[in-house]
Amino acid sequence: MATRTRLDHQTRQQQIVEAARELIASGGVDALTIRAVAAKVGVTEAAIYRHVASKEEVILLLLQEVEQSLFQAISRATRSDRHALERLEHILQLHVSYIELRQGISFVVVAQAAQFDQPRVRSAGRRLVEKYLSLVSEIISQGIAREEINRTVSPGAAAMIFFGMVQSAVTRWLFDPSAHPLGENAGSMWQLFRTSLEFSDEDASRHSRESRDE
Repeated sequence: MATRTRLDHQTRQQQIVEAARELIASGGVDALTIRAVAAKVGVTEAAIYRHVASKEEVILLLLQEVEQSLFQAISRATRSDRHALERLEHILQLHVSYIELRQGISFVVVAQAAQFDQPRVRSAGRRLVEKYLSLVSEIISQGIAREEINRTVSPGAAAMIFFGMVQSAVTRWLFDPSAHPLGENAGSMWQLFRTSLEFSDEDASRHSRESRDE
């Protein structure tokens, strides 16, 4: 008689995360239930409950996984010493590739976190967003300090616009991927965003005169 091997806690939780990701990809967050996860993993609901206490805890695991994998994906750009605008564009490209690879699941999970009553889920979602905004804001601040970005730009406000740019592009793409290619839309918006950060011709001339006078 065949016996089922009992997996360790970490391995089983990883299976649960993968199953949850597949369920959300095919049917949205409403399709995510403990019963559905158990069926996808191939175990009983009781076996799943030994590793997660609720659907909310599954969402928490997903948020943790998104945070780790997303920031791992964009860390190369943040560590670079290139021009601030090049680093921001690289982050956008890496983020778009990450979203496409995961079928937009990270975006859906973060958006859904704000609608949960459970404080831990809302807190995890908020922490992820704030970490992202802080990262982008820091690069913009560095760009201003290095005179690569117009000093009249507000780093915090620009970071929110950057994040909103990704959100709007992903939203349209999720509704109709063929009509609204994610990379193409994000690229078009990037050109507008970049222009808002760059020195205007008048600013550039004044900056050049000030540099010569010093």
